[in-house]
Amino acid sequence: MFSFCSSRCLVYHPACNIISDMAYQIGPFELGQIKAHVEHGLGCTAIAQRLFKADGKTCYSESAVSRAMCKLAESPGWRAGREEGSGAPRKTTKQQDRAVIRWVLQKRGQKKVTVGSIKKQFPFLRKFGDTLVEERLHEADLVYLRRRKKCLVTAEYLEKRVSYCQGVKRKHDTTLKTWAYTDGTVYYLDRSESEHANTVRRALGANVWRKSDNSDAMYQDCIGPSAYNKAQGIPVRVWGMLACGIIYIHVLDQGEVMDRTLYTELIEDKFDDWRGNCEYLVCDFEACLRTEEALHALRRIKLKLVDDYPPVSQDFNAIENVWAILKERLDQTVPVEVEDRESFIRRLKSAVLWANWHRSEQLRYLCYNQKERAADCLNMKPPGGRTKW
Repeated sequence: MFSFCSSRCLVYHPACNIISDMAYQIGPFELGQIKAHVEHGLGCTAIAQRLFKADGKTCYSESAVSRAMCKLAESPGWRAGREEGSGAPRKTTKQQDRAVIRWVLQKRGQKKVTVGSIKKQFPFLRKFGDTLVEERLHEADLVYLRRRKKCLVTAEYLEKRVSYCQGVKRKHDTTLKTWAYTDGTVYYLDRSESEHANTVRRALGANVWRKSDNSDAMYQDCIGPSAYNKAQGIPVRVWGMLACGIIYIHVLDQGEVMDRTLYTELIEDKFDDWRGNCEYLVCDFEACLRTEEALHALRRIKLKLVDDYPPVSQDFNAIENVWAILKERLDQTVPVEVEDRESFIRRLKSAVLWANWHRSEQLRYLCYNQKERAADCLNMKPPGGRTKW
């Protein structure tokens, strides 16, 4: 047991009363220093002169050091800091906290919920600072984040999406493996060096390592690409099909736009070779995709549209995810100079070959995960909402 004696320190005796809260200034790190100094024979006065607070300038008082030494002698296992139950009492009850969180979730999507609106709704919070309200939200694992950039599924389509997903979950896996997916996309070629500079900057991604105090926020290398020239270059329109884990594309001629005639010709010229052993086709609801001519051309090659496929359901069309894979690869291979149409098409076709070779497992997974997509959709709140796909 420790015993301390100094002209200006307290001497421990078993009859001593419980020490006051001044000892709780001492943290675990400082307590370790005190132990080391005691082992070297120093008293509380000498220790206090050598024990600095967090600012590195102010010493602890002799009284605080001596009380900590007494506490340590009384309880050798004491680790300093606050003991259990010694903190300030919680300012809100669990029932009040649950009511706040429930209201925040109920109003999400109906009104802009801020700390101010929460305090206006719950008068008992008005006597507390905004930080306390934020702490209660964080304790419930809520963070004020940007909304997801996804198209909202309106109420008129929710029931159709739910019915479709329930049907998908009942289908046999071998049937789902005979589904092919078709859709188009558009890439834009830069028209000038300034547009190309923004394309290169955009290809670097949205994040960059910056100083936490934002002092370098306006440095050139910390500024993101301009939003003005996005999708304003020379368009290169592409149509594709994902079938049996392989992506195929057709680049439309310059100036061409997909219409009923062009789509019918594409079915007759390309689809039968692209489809592999697929028997069903998933496509969206653009008018040119479901004309009588297009449906007749599909029937001639014995390719059926998937029954009950719901509108506004791009998240069920697996080729949409493939466009993202190709976009990532194109960003990785952005040339240092402005490229012409022919050079871009060669780079795009190379990206397709790369994806079919290096992302083959991922492409097969996207082809065959319709049940997972359906389950995600049914688990949305409300069921039928937009999924992460």
